[in-house]
Amino acid sequence: MSQSNLNLANKSTGSVECLGQKFPSEEVRREHFLKLVAQKLKDSEFCKIEGFPIGKDEDILAVSDPPYCTACPNPWLADFVKGYGTPFDPKKPYHREPFAADVSEGENHPINNAHSYHTKVPHRAIMKYIPHYTQPGEVVFDGFCGTGMTGVATQLCANRTEVQELGYRVQDEGTILNEEGKPFFKLGARRAIPNDLSPAATFIGSR
Repeated sequence: MSQSNLNLANKSTGSVECLGQKFPSEEVRREHFLKLVAQKLKDSEFCKIEGFPIGKDEDILAVSDPPYCTACPNPWLADFVKGYGTPFDPKKPYHREPFAADVSEGENHPINNAHSYHTKVPHRAIMKYIPHYTQPGEVVFDGFCGTGMTGVATQLCANRTEVQELGYRVQDEGTILNEEGKPFFKLGARRAIPNDLSPAATFIGSR
């Protein structure tokens, strides 16, 4: 999950806020968290996690951009859920009818053509599900993320043009109307946590 997806960088000053900590720049943020990853790689129990990559520590660190993207199990997943997720409230029952609609999207969108990957799903197909089941700001976990199309979809749920291209109408205040003109859900980005056993896939997706 890239830092830019979370919109936490202050581009005017170069300062960055990440998981409640402030850093003067992206470089300082990355250096700080890389040191923490390096420490974790010395933990024999951590390295026994199923699916742990086979490779040298320096290679794992070289393709990691922690805490957003790591080429090993990410130690900060729980922190992201705690920091950006919506706590469960049993007094507010959650219910959604199953999403039942034909989903057919072409594969020639510029985003889809940016790189190839087997079993790649167009982001617009994924976008049809996300507003149905979530509200803006909520966390979407994708445990088989490939190259990150779910991450792209969660961000573009805030893009009025992209949502309208799906066949929905968006009212001025951000309410999305479905094909029948009924209120669907709200325009707005969701927080994505993409994960995959393939370091190559997560590396491409983090970009």
